[in-house]
Amino acid sequence: MNNNNLLQLTYISRIGEHVTAAQIEQIHHQAEKNNARLHITGVLVLTEDYFMQLLEGEITAVQTQFAKIAKDPRHTDVRIVSEKSVLTRQFPHWHMGLTRTLDHHEHADLAAVINLYGKQPHFSPQHADAISLLFRSL
Repeated sequence: MNNNNLLQLTYISRIGEHVTAAQIEQIHHQAEKNNARLHITGVLVLTEDYFMQLLEGEITAVQTQFAKIAKDPRHTDVRIVSEKSVLTRQFPHWHMGLTRTLDHHEHADLAAVINLYGKQPHFSPQHADAISLLFRSL
């Protein structure tokens, strides 16, 4: 894959009202399978109320995968935090191999930001930069 064609997309969504822990595990396993096939890497983290996911890969693959996510009823109020071209992957070995439920003790800064961003209607480049830095702490 030509690295000039890499897209990094970060979104946030509210977890659907009746989504169970088993369904979240199913999302993780399906994402791992689909993303490996599509050469998409990234990370999925969640709080009690929100999913935040960073997807990176070939432009069309990432956009297609995000369109499917946006239509998935397990996600509501889906919003893009950041969408940018990148030269290298931030998570080159993770085909969604890491799903983290964030609590108040572990990665409290990231959980607080995700919960705050969950209430934001729009995002600035500074919001995107802050999330990118926090994701590096995983």
